Amino acid sequence: MEIKLLIKDKEKTFVAGRPMGRIVRNAIEIMSKINLNNIGGEELDMIIDFTVDAYGKQFTRDQVYDGLYADELLSEMLKTISSITGATVEKLETKNE
Repeated sequence: MEIKLLIKDKEKTFVAGRPMGRIVRNAIEIMSKINLNNIGGEELDMIIDFTVDAYGKQFTRDQVYDGLYADELLSEMLKTISSITGATVEKLETKNE
């Protein structure tokens, strides 16, 4: 998984390693709490904080807000969650075949 943020007017790429089980649990918990049709500020902060944790705190919440364009923000955050939960489900399905 990777995310690109503008930091001090330079694009920087951050890479997340293989997620631990707690990150998967947190991703599932966040998705169960959020109504994607009505996301407020607190929910957005929760999603961004999750992303910061998933990337091992290589960047901050403020760097995400300041480093992604408005039309990319939510889709990038949700891409992180779905990458984590999707990869986990995919591995489970492969093992069960």
